[in-house]
Parts: sequence; C-alpha cells; structure tokens
Amino acid sequence: MFGMSASDRAATHAALAANVRRLRIAARLSLSQLAAATGVGKATLSGIERGQGNATIDTVSAIAAALRVSPAELLAAPAVAAPTIVRASSPPTPRGPGGPARRLDTLATEATTSVWELTLAERERRELEPAAAGSRALHVLAGSVVAGPAGQISQLDAGDWLSCPATVPFQLEAERRPARLLLLLSHSPLH
Repeated sequence: MFGMSASDRAATHAALAANVRRLRIAARLSLSQLAAATGVGKATLSGIERGQGNATIDTVSAIAAALRVSPAELLAAPAVAAPTIVRASSPPTPRGPGGPARRLDTLATEATTSVWELTLAERERRELEPAAAGSRALHVLAGSVVAGPAGQISQLDAGDWLSCPATVPFQLEAERRPARLLLLLSHSPLH
C-alpha cells in the first residue's frame, strides 16, 4: 500500500483479516463457499483471514461483493472493540489459584453480576438489547454457537469463553445441535 507506514499497513492487514472472518462467519459461509463466490482460492482466503495474505484490489473487491459490504468496510478498523475470546484449547497458566488454571476473564468488583444458564435448541436464535453500561460474558458448556456483539460475531465451541461490553446488541444462535451456555450479565448498581 503505497505511502503507508509499516504500522499502518499492519493495521490494515489486521482489519482486513478480522473483518473478512467476522463477516464470513456472520454470513454463515465456509471458506470453500466464499472461495466459490469470489473466484479467490481457499488458501488465499485463509491467508487473508490469518493476516498473512497480501490481497489485491480485485481480491478485496470480490470479497466485499460476496459479503455484501463495500471494500472500505473490509479495510476499516472495527467500530466496536473486538470481544475477548478464550478458546477451550488455550493452555492453563502454571500459576493459577492453587496450581494450573485457565483464566477466562476479570470481572469488575463493584458490579452486580447475574449468572444465567441457557439452553438453545438447534438453530435457535436470541438477541439481547444493548444496556446503558456493563459487560456480558458467555461460556459455552456444550454444543456450538455463533455469538457476539453485533458486528463482531464469532463461532464458539464447548469450553470457549467470550466477553464484551453490554452497550451493543448481542446475538446468540445454536449451530446444528442444541447448546448449553452460561451467560454472565454485569452492571453497576444504581446509586
């Protein structure tokens, strides 16, 4: 990208990678399906999603058309901060409480937190309205879901953890089988 600093190029590659993956998952497309829709090779798309590809203008345009967004939207930094995701495959830290443990998140101490267990039927979808403040966290106990704040949807499998601000709409949808979830909703008490 002519005239851009190395850090600007890195940020653009990272934004492209995150946006292509996020929008592909939200559109429920596999890499193979996106490759067929764009005429871009699956390996090239995979590299782009990992931030390791150097996409041409034609490639960005083809991906944007298939995902029904503008090329500028693919290259822009997400407007909403990316959620924190801890995958079930993440190794535990050796110095957790009493020994090895996997830290999922740190919750604010002066907040009220409601803990909910949800069971979603196959393909069941739920939407949570934005809150004035606070945070949301989701732990997948069983099954797979597509979930996250609007515009930052991710696929989560059993054992995965996602946390994000509660100030944006939040979507959950079970995949091809029922899913069990633990949902934590935190908000500051009113004074």
